[in-house]
Amino acid sequence: MMDEEIIMDDSTIRENLKNERISHGLTQKVISEMIGISIPAYQKLEKGKTRILNPNFVKCAEVLGISLSKLVNGFLPVRNAERLFTEVQQEYGEKIRIQESGYRAELKERNKEIERLEKVIKDKEDTIATQKLLIDQLMSKGRN
Repeated sequence: MMDEEIIMDDSTIRENLKNERISHGLTQKVISEMIGISIPAYQKLEKGKTRILNPNFVKCAEVLGISLSKLVNGFLPVRNAERLFTEVQQEYGEKIRIQESGYRAELKERNKEIERLEKVIKDKEDTIATQKLLIDQLMSKGRN
């Protein structure tokens, strides 16, 4: 099954303009005043009653503080994606190395604790073995 293609048309651009205006919390009245046109003129931009190459689209992008390509595309195109990916990969690689280092230090400490406990167990086993020998000796003396 093929992915649906994204088709760019005037309605997409108008929708992007409306979404950006709303996301910036602006009314049609406010943005029309900011770009210096009437409310009906701005409404025509969002409704598609104005040609898409209208210079007011550039003004809208400026007022919204976004690039014209974001207004047209609905997103910022990623430039140098490979470089960006490499930077992210390096950043996470460093985080993983730090975590691994912490895990290694914790593992080393736990291994030391295991060695200490093994020694304690061996000492206890030796004590038990010695006590068993003493009990056996006392039992054999008691029989004699």
